[in-house]
Amino acid sequence: EITEAAMIDGAGGSKRLFLVTIPMIKNTIATNTMLISLLTLSVFTLIYVMTAGGPGNDSTTLPVLAYKEAFRFSNIGYGTAIATVMLIIGAIFSVVYIRALRPQKD
Repeated sequence: EITEAAMIDGAGGSKRLFLVTIPMIKNTIATNTMLISLLTLSVFTLIYVMTAGGPGNDSTTLPVLAYKEAFRFSNIGYGTAIATVMLIIGAIFSVVYIRALRPQKD
């Protein structure tokens, strides 16, 4: 109904997209972007099972590096530091996305 009203008012395809459709689904886009970002930041299982971060360190992600440092090389402090940095990065992303989801005051 809303897009039909925009068509009747003379809005073309791009105007309908940017002025009607995207604002209507802004919250969904922001939520999905936040979830995908946080899940991508924490990819461990697939990479560790398939390559264990190898060959060399070519497919090592931060969670794999933290695991290797903490449990393979017995460097618990360094592994914990990497995990803490990942937590801070995730928190920063979350705060940015939550602020983007706030209703804007006109």
